[in-house]
Amino acid sequence: MRYLITILLFTFFALIGQAQDKPFLNAYDKYWEIDDGFYRVMEDGKIGLVNQNGDIIIPCENDQVWNLQDNGNIKVLKNGKLGIYNTNGDIIVPTIYEMIWGFEDGKARVLRNGKIGYVNQHGNEFIPCEYDQIRTFEDGKAKVLKNGRTGFVNLSGHEFIPAIYHKIWEFEDGIAKVLRNGKMGYINLQGLEIIPCEYQSIGTFIDGVAQAVQNGQISYIDKNGNPTSKLKEDTIVENDARVVYADQKVTGKDSSKTKVVDRDTTVIKFFGSKVEIVDEDGTKEFSFDKDKSFEQNRNDHKKHRKFRAHYWGVDIGLNNYMSRDGNFSLPDGYNYLSLNTGKSIEVSVNAFQQNISLSRRGNVGFVTGLGLTYNNYRFDNPNIPVSLANGNLSSVAISDPIEKNKLTTLYLTAPVLFELQFSRKRPDAFYISTGVIGGYRLKSHTKVVSKIDGDRTKDKNNDSFALNDFRYGAQLRVGFKAINLYATYYLSEMFENDKGPELYPISFGISLYPGSW
Repeated sequence: MRYLITILLFTFFALIGQAQDKPFLNAYDKYWEIDDGFYRVMEDGKIGLVNQNGDIIIPCENDQVWNLQDNGNIKVLKNGKLGIYNTNGDIIVPTIYEMIWGFEDGKARVLRNGKIGYVNQHGNEFIPCEYDQIRTFEDGKAKVLKNGRTGFVNLSGHEFIPAIYHKIWEFEDGIAKVLRNGKMGYINLQGLEIIPCEYQSIGTFIDGVAQAVQNGQISYIDKNGNPTSKLKEDTIVENDARVVYADQKVTGKDSSKTKVVDRDTTVIKFFGSKVEIVDEDGTKEFSFDKDKSFEQNRNDHKKHRKFRAHYWGVDIGLNNYMSRDGNFSLPDGYNYLSLNTGKSIEVSVNAFQQNISLSRRGNVGFVTGLGLTYNNYRFDNPNIPVSLANGNLSSVAISDPIEKNKLTTLYLTAPVLFELQFSRKRPDAFYISTGVIGGYRLKSHTKVVSKIDGDRTKDKNNDSFALNDFRYGAQLRVGFKAINLYATYYLSEMFENDKGPELYPISFGISLYPGSW
């Protein structure tokens, strides 16, 4: 306690001695030494700055005066606005800004009226405060964002690349890909559009040649936008994708790889049902009907007690995918596949059913059939999957405001399930079935729904997206009368090996069985 009293007394007399040594400090309500020879002083609730001789550097009219910066400047706050003085008492930056960032290379970002600009070391606003964002200067230029559009300014404050683009990619070899009004082009370092923005997509230049899509047709251009011969056959493009944006649709194909396919119909007879699959130019259409000859032959045989299983009807549920070890985390580099599970809907229309009885009592047997399964994978981020030129899965960011972006698949499915009905008198009382299910992919597409200037637009892109054509898994159904619960886990990978992530689809939901209504 004695030591504490000694220290307090020493401090008190030191302050008195300092005040006597600097009698001008007594004229202020409070004072603090903030640096060698500089004192922050308060008068009538306002703060200023004086030097060791009592000269007023900053008058007492500010709400706050900060410590000296490394460059000798002093930041002040006056009426809710920031400014900067120097130690000579000169106003370097007027007190009109909501934010002043630190000076770097003689310039500092400033915020005024919610917009960002730049001031130089003399306080001149060489880039006006009219931008939503300005990045750090690199190589004498800085990317800016104004009214949702992107451009570049130079050190003179000149907007040499006007802020009219939705996106500007990184410059490579003096050129950069740009997106304007949903169309792609290229600009140079002077801001000139060396390739006008009139393409739906343009790939990366390889050996001076890039693949481009215009009006649904694929072509090849050089760095001046002139038509040229295609890429070498052995060229592998790792980071290029066929891009589809929210207001375009790509339907063309590489003419050198397009085959003319005649209309081809395949008929499959399966347990009393007839399936017709029509393939025309890569588009599959299918129809179902009863095989009357099969029904006639069936009526000629003596029937056992009827076994009626539970497959025919409609399944409605949720779908997702998981890794091999059973968790829902995505592999590195595939976060763009993250889902909104609550909106990722599975719908199955189980159109045909065939019962195979194993008991004269009609309560044990197998069931198989044919159906269609739609899987909607609704993404929770502004990216959409695309297929690269080498078939690998990649993604493209969507710049327009998104209402919906998803991947939809359609499979022709066929199960083989063993069913046990626990009541011999009432086959619908309670039942359980389990077994395997297989599927063949008929089509797949992505869909983006967005709003541009208040107009709702839709875009659909058909592709394989590195999905496996065949899949197989296990299914469990448990039900009572017309309603049963189901769960499906596919043992086969969702995407082709080494072309996409190792993920396994799962789904669960409720089934409505009309046969018991």
